Amino acid sequence: MSKTFTALNPATGQSVGESIPEHSFEEVSAAIKAADKIKDKFAATSPAQRAALLNAIADSIEAKKDELAQISNLETALPIPRVTGEVMRTVIQIRAFADLVKTGGHLLPIIDLADPNYQPVARPDLRKSQQPLGVVSIFAASNFPLAFSVAGGDSASALAAGCPVVVKAHPSHPNTCQMVYHAVVKAITEQGLPKEIFTLVQGVNPEITHWLAKAPEVSAIGFTGSGMVGKLLIKLAQERPIPIPVYAEMGSLNPVFFTPAVLAEKSEELAKAALESALLGSGQFCTKPGIIVVPNDAAGDKFIASVQSYIADQKVPPLLNKGIASRFTDAISLISKAKSIKVLTGTTNSDGFGVTPTIFVVDWAEVKNHDALLEEHFGPTSVIIRAPYDQFLTIAKSMSGQLASAIHATAADNVKELVTALTQKAGRLIWNGFPTSVSVTAAQNHGGQWPASSSHTTSVGLDALFRFVRPVVYQNFPDHQLPAELQNANPYGIERVVNGVRSNKQIN
Repeated sequence: MSKTFTALNPATGQSVGESIPEHSFEEVSAAIKAADKIKDKFAATSPAQRAALLNAIADSIEAKKDELAQISNLETALPIPRVTGEVMRTVIQIRAFADLVKTGGHLLPIIDLADPNYQPVARPDLRKSQQPLGVVSIFAASNFPLAFSVAGGDSASALAAGCPVVVKAHPSHPNTCQMVYHAVVKAITEQGLPKEIFTLVQGVNPEITHWLAKAPEVSAIGFTGSGMVGKLLIKLAQERPIPIPVYAEMGSLNPVFFTPAVLAEKSEELAKAALESALLGSGQFCTKPGIIVVPNDAAGDKFIASVQSYIADQKVPPLLNKGIASRFTDAISLISKAKSIKVLTGTTNSDGFGVTPTIFVVDWAEVKNHDALLEEHFGPTSVIIRAPYDQFLTIAKSMSGQLASAIHATAADNVKELVTALTQKAGRLIWNGFPTSVSVTAAQNHGGQWPASSSHTTSVGLDALFRFVRPVVYQNFPDHQLPAELQNANPYGIERVVNGVRSNKQIN
């Protein structure tokens, strides 16, 4: 008899949904080996076939929209409109990848024809395209039960790249994960492809993470979650006989800077907006503004007073699971004991995994004495740093890597140096806005310098696909031995770069 576990409703702390069997080492290994056996077949699918599969997966998930919203709401306590919107975000990003691969854009085919007169030496026939890495292990996130979970951006981009996926469900919402999994497999089999392309692994046993990271058949890892687990995955991947890449998005402080001039114009309005961003989703977004930098002048003091007045009435929904709530409460309690830190609190939610919204205020000169202030604390909290405006650049340069950062300034403010400094730290910069809300578009970047991410890649947007492919060059190959996208006849009819010129024509 296999072990089972159940989800807990964060609003009550009580069990909810069906009991979920936990996978054993033998079952996880068998799933990975089965995926490895069919990886070449999946890699060989044409752009049209791959696009059709992705669209079928999107349709299958969308057909379960209402059911997914209901079970996700029970397992996460996230409101129905939020999780319904997440279903559609999941669907939309899968369809975006389908549109990309249908054009062959994921292949990036480049052909340099043989040229005996090429300088400095004769050039052979060189043809390059992107090939799938192989089996990918994906780890679902806790805070996005759909968009960063079983069929979220990591899984969708790996499938779009042509990689079989073995995904570890998050134990906080296992029934949601199971429903999405069945929708994906239904679409795969209806497209006439092997179901082993996509496998779900369930369980609370921490060893499952090790099994998925260390299996020799696994070629890459995709992860969205805490720095602790992300760094563990990197360690496990590096200790393998053959190391593999880990694409980990591990959270961020996402500092927001307010100039004196902009606060002089609208400090109360900006204080409310900043707090709303910090408390959105009970502060459980990796793009939450965890650091807010204001000038230590009258405008900055007015901003802080407005935050204090506003937060007093704020009560946020419970956190996603008991572990997150416990870690949050412990961290907040520890920081609150420091005499040099001002503590602003909201209304305590005593139900289930509820906590108290808490904002800390500290002078920049004191930050060096409290390392915990510059660590991400998952939940409804943020740190307001008071500093002279002429030290903003020093603060920015002292920050570690960030997913995003924002600057609130007037048109007359000269913040060029501050912007330049932040481009060296963050993957996305926002002008007069807040880092929460990440648009899923081709131009998006959701990644940053270490420790926000383990690489310079993005986990959101179309470029996320390119984490799971690698370039392969074919030199002087006979035409019939080449992959279709590089053959003279261009059977896919896709755009290629031939001798530096973009063209979808055949090569005569």
